[in-house]
Amino acid sequence: MKVYTGQFRTIGDNDTEVVVGTTIECVEQQLVVMMTDYIEWINDHDVKVPETFDDLQQLGWDNEWYDVQDPTPTDLLTDKHVLTYVMGEI
Repeated sequence: MKVYTGQFRTIGDNDTEVVVGTTIECVEQQLVVMMTDYIEWINDHDVKVPETFDDLQQLGWDNEWYDVQDPTPTDLLTDKHVLTYVMGEI
């Protein structure tokens, strides 16, 4: 079985959250929610919030708010394997 992981890291405090899903689209959808929530929380300049993964990712980089890792595939062999992989990505 293949799973995908993605990371959302805030640049100001370097907090990292890891997302795991069974498809790239699932991971991107979860990351879009995280990026949108963060923008709504930090947005004091009334910046228009984009709707696509790529545009949200670019907005975070441009404003140095957050960094988002594109979904990365890995083969899932056991529960321990995915946890080891995710911890290695953090």
